[in-house]
Amino acid sequence: MKKALVIKMQDAVEEFFGKPISVYTEMQAIGDGVLMKNPSIAFPECDILTTNLFGYLDEMAKKSVLTNALELLEIILKKANFIYTKQRFKGDNDKDFFVINGNKQFKSIWFVRNENNKLTAMLPEDY
Repeated sequence: MKKALVIKMQDAVEEFFGKPISVYTEMQAIGDGVLMKNPSIAFPECDILTTNLFGYLDEMAKKSVLTNALELLEIILKKANFIYTKQRFKGDNDKDFFVINGNKQFKSIWFVRNENNKLTAMLPEDY
């Protein structure tokens, strides 16, 4: 059922805009090192993250003696899982796009619906 809906949506977009000149797939982006598979199981709805986000978490972890990049990712994804499963979205956020807001010490993290009907975690500049 979902696949048929996605195909209809793709057909409608193609009808409006025309055939794409080129397509850059998720697998190509993973191969190029732009995206990576999510190494954490803390938030099953998120299957991909940007390597830029993971690099940022690695930089943040180096400033702390208490954690590493994967542990920081786990903390973020547990928070995301809570927001998602409890539907604690703020403003115009929803299950297809939501933000964990940052502060002076830490950037915001975006979660955006991807081609697998899962979420990709990224920094705002990765969008």
